[in-house]
Amino acid sequence: MSFIDRLSRYNPAPYPILPGDFYVSPSGSDGADGSFEHPFATVERAVLAVRAVKAARRGVTVCVRAGEYRTDGIALAEEDSGSAECPIVYRAYGDGEVILNGGVTLDSDGFKPVSGAAKERLRGEAKERVVTFDLARCGLGPADWGSVCPVGAFGTEDKYDAHRPGENCELFVNGRRMALARYPSEGFLRLAAVADVGDCFEFPEQNYDYSWNDRRNHRGGRYIMDKETAARLKTWKSLDGVWAYGYFYHDWADSSTPVAGFDLEHRAFLPAYVSRYGAKKDALYRFFNVLDELTEPGEWYLDRENGILYLYPPVPLAQARVELTVTRRSVIQAENVNHVTFEGFTLKGTRGDAVTLRGDDNALRRLTVTGVMGNAVEVEGRRNLVTECDISHTGRGGIHLKGGDRETLSPGGNRADNNLVHDWAEVYMTYNPGIRLSGVGNACSHNELYNAPHSAIIYSGNDHVVEYNVVHDVVLHSSDAGAIYSGGDWTGQGSAVRYNCLWNAGGGEFRPDGIYFDDMLSGQSAYGNLIINVKKNGFLIGGGRDNTVTNNVVVNCGAGIKYDDRGRDAFVGDGWARAAVINYETGVMWRRLRQVPYRSDIWAARYPALSRVSLDFSDPDNPDFPVNPAGSVVKDNIVIYGKNDATVIRPDVARFSDVSQNALFETEEAAGFIPGEYILKDDAPALKDAPEFKNLPIGKMGRY
Repeated sequence: MSFIDRLSRYNPAPYPILPGDFYVSPSGSDGADGSFEHPFATVERAVLAVRAVKAARRGVTVCVRAGEYRTDGIALAEEDSGSAECPIVYRAYGDGEVILNGGVTLDSDGFKPVSGAAKERLRGEAKERVVTFDLARCGLGPADWGSVCPVGAFGTEDKYDAHRPGENCELFVNGRRMALARYPSEGFLRLAAVADVGDCFEFPEQNYDYSWNDRRNHRGGRYIMDKETAARLKTWKSLDGVWAYGYFYHDWADSSTPVAGFDLEHRAFLPAYVSRYGAKKDALYRFFNVLDELTEPGEWYLDRENGILYLYPPVPLAQARVELTVTRRSVIQAENVNHVTFEGFTLKGTRGDAVTLRGDDNALRRLTVTGVMGNAVEVEGRRNLVTECDISHTGRGGIHLKGGDRETLSPGGNRADNNLVHDWAEVYMTYNPGIRLSGVGNACSHNELYNAPHSAIIYSGNDHVVEYNVVHDVVLHSSDAGAIYSGGDWTGQGSAVRYNCLWNAGGGEFRPDGIYFDDMLSGQSAYGNLIINVKKNGFLIGGGRDNTVTNNVVVNCGAGIKYDDRGRDAFVGDGWARAAVINYETGVMWRRLRQVPYRSDIWAARYPALSRVSLDFSDPDNPDFPVNPAGSVVKDNIVIYGKNDATVIRPDVARFSDVSQNALFETEEAAGFIPGEYILKDDAPALKDAPEFKNLPIGKMGRY
């Protein structure tokens, strides 16, 4: 077994059967007393029972028996809180899977062969294999499914008066997300040309129109298709209701738009919503919500006027569980709730987030979250714990922890620990990480994250800890991104990225970074990390200051460690980040500096180097002038570079910071690693070049 196989090991113990104070069962009644013999029928009823008795108890546990519970959202309020003396626990009983489902199951008997005009719009085998379902059979109407809503993390839909906010209903078969009928069915098209970028915020790149933010209903533009695509669209029986989704300029910014019109003779389509960053030749895009392109198993379409659902089944319907997401509420929503635990449930079927939790001292334990449009878990407060959860197939991200106060630097103390997060960001494909930390003093540890188009872990704020995580096969569809990422803030100091194992970042044409401190991010520490097979840079330090990168092992990356001087290059030269730093009043870096009390006693004690920054624009060579990549330490790292670059360090980085004692070798054997491991032998040659290097705690990385 290789060390990577060992890092991915995890064998949870069977879920225990434990007694409770109240019981819930699919065969129960909400008119019963909630005893084991006479259980309630719903968790909602159990919440009311707990509210009535908790004052007289030292703790209350609700046990939910195996089965599926249809819910439009279980809501807890402040009066449903426990206390340190009387914690409240909602727990799966342990006698089988307990499913809380916000969706609707479509029975297989309701599916009929496609017929009539719709059948004539289909192609090839789809004519005989596509089936239909009348949603009225489930008592659903237009208010339940709604209109098509935009997707993508960088959409501009909120700038248009005609836009109606919302989230799309979705279809799942055996837990797998079905694709709204699209062209092409796999992959993307490329724009042949852009005749008109529209009224966008940024174009050309790094040229900003700040007045754009104050205007509405921007002109969408005119994009040109290739000949083959235009010819394909001419075969469609209808061009109504078509949408386009893509990365219209940057591969880190996805968005979508209704198509306002087509000019097929000139191979053009007109986006109704402008792309924020314009558009360019060869940008990736595709069309969706097209009945004529219901061509492959796993695709579906909804006639929203008549409530008829069309599905090309990926498996025989007799073997299929077909579910439509309906509710827009979180499956569990707890507002201003303290000392409550949810444990052992499977959550699914919402167009929103699976769990929204605000409060202190709560826990989410051993939850399985799958098949939701939003995030799996949104937590805000202090000392909350998300642990041993299995999260997959979300439309957005995984776990978001928010807490702490930047004014006082008081920590949130929230932790995501020992979770498995995979196959996320299936709809909103950029900047929806598996784990996000916001605020001050939160942590993610011992998690495993894999298989996603963009970043695995993103954090912002101060004093976070990212440690002992295993991250692999991520950032599969972006180049300007990092598997572990934060950026754009001199004041976002104090975070530590340590003892993580990261391998295989990037896919196909996409070449991302491993650990990425973007756009002058400062005051970070990264040590004890193992980074393997990252297509671009193992580390990319984007011009920041007071960063410490030590005792890491970087293997077979495009460049092992790259540290640029983008801030200084923009200020004293004509670098691309000029707008961020050249003007104290308008530059985003200066604005973020002014937003925090960085010279206050609390901040100065925590980040003394930040408190000394110079605001003297006439002396850009002062090491304390914040555009300079000063005060950093990059040493005692081991880089195995093979045929790639070992390090790429800009001269001004070497001038203002300490880059030394790094061991650079072409092969692992030459460095002195034990074969098949990333542990150095006692007499390893690498220790002569990096004498303070300590072997990494590989056995402690990953889930436990």
